[in-house]
Amino acid sequence: MDPITHAASGAVALLALPRRPLTAWGLPLAALVTASPDLDVLFCHTPLEFLLIHRGISHSFAAMPVFGLLLALCCWPLWRAATPGRWGFGRVWLLCCGLLLLHIWLDVVTTYGTMVFLPFSHYRVRLNSVYIIDLLLTVPLLWAVWRWRARRGLILLTLAWIFIYPGGGIGINAWHTAQSRERFAEEGRPVSRLHVLPDAFAPLFWRVIFEEGDTVRSQSLNALGAPRAPEDIHPATPLALAAAASRASVACETYFQFAMLPVMDALRPGDEPPLIKEGGHKGALFYDLRFGSGLAFVRRLLAMRPNADIPFQLMLVLDAEPDAPMPEVADARLAELRLRFSDSGRDSHWHAPVRPTPPTFWQWLVGLR
Repeated sequence: MDPITHAASGAVALLALPRRPLTAWGLPLAALVTASPDLDVLFCHTPLEFLLIHRGISHSFAAMPVFGLLLALCCWPLWRAATPGRWGFGRVWLLCCGLLLLHIWLDVVTTYGTMVFLPFSHYRVRLNSVYIIDLLLTVPLLWAVWRWRARRGLILLTLAWIFIYPGGGIGINAWHTAQSRERFAEEGRPVSRLHVLPDAFAPLFWRVIFEEGDTVRSQSLNALGAPRAPEDIHPATPLALAAAASRASVACETYFQFAMLPVMDALRPGDEPPLIKEGGHKGALFYDLRFGSGLAFVRRLLAMRPNADIPFQLMLVLDAEPDAPMPEVADARLAELRLRFSDSGRDSHWHAPVRPTPPTFWQWLVGLR
C-alpha cells in the first residue's frame, strides 16, 4: 500500500481512541509510526536487497515488538511528564505495536506480498484484495482526518472501513476465483495455477492470470467476474528451468520465490550482453504479469511514469545454442544474470551467478541470504 494511505490510517486510528495525550505531535507521530516500516527501502541498494528487505523484517510479526519499542522511544511527546493527559511508556509501546500491525494488514491485502514470518520463513502473504493504490480506501481516510477529527462516531466508522473494505475484497476475490475455475472447467480447459487479482478501481475491475499448458494467460474481468477483454497469452517459465537457475544463483532463487506466475520472453536487442553476441549462448527475459492492468487508460498512465518499463525483470544467459529446444536449455549452465527494477532504478547489471549458501546468524535474523 502507498505511504499516504499508511499515514492516514495511523492518524485515523489515533483519533478513534477515547482518550489520548493532548499534544499537537499526536497525529503526526501516529502517521509516521504507521508509515515507518517502509523506511526499509533506504537499506535496499541492489535489486536483490530490494527483494529480500522491502516488506521484509520491518513488516514481520517477530520483529514488531522490538521495532515498536524503538518507535515508542521516538514518541517522547506522548509519554513525557509535561504533556497533559500523557500516557505511560508501556501504553505508547502498545500503541506503536498496534499501528505496525495496521501497516502489515494494509500490505498483506495487496498483491505484492509481505514476509510477515521472517526470520523463520520468506513466505510472502498476499490476500489479493486491494490494488496497490486504491482511492476508495484512501480518500475516506484523508477526508476523515481533514473534516471529522472531532466526530468520533464517524472516525470509528472510518477505522472500521480499513478492515471492512479489504475484507470485502477478499470475499469477492474468492467468489471470482471459484467462478473462473467453474468457467474453465465447463469449457474443458486444463487450467492449473490460477490467481484472481484486483485491478485499478477494484471491486469494479479484476484480472485473472492462470497457467494453461505451457502458457500463462491473463484476462480482464468486470465486477461480476465476466471477461471484458480477450486473453493475453505469454510463454510460461518452465519449472525445470526455474529450479535449475535457483540452484545456481541466490538471485534467481529469490526472484522465482517472489514471482507469482513468471512468464518468459526473448532478451531485447539493447539488453543483450557480449556473450550473446559471441554466440553459443541463449538469453531469456522473465517477468511477472501481476504487475500490470487490464484497463487501457491505466496502462497509458503507467507508460507515462519515469523509467517506464516492465517492472521486476530477471534476465539470464545460458550455455546453449540460441535455437536449442527448451528441455536442453533447462539443463544448461547459467553463465550470467541481471536483475533490473525499472521503477526504482535499481540494476544489478550483468554478472556471474552466486550460488545460495547458508546465511550467517545476522543475515538470517534480518532475512538476508
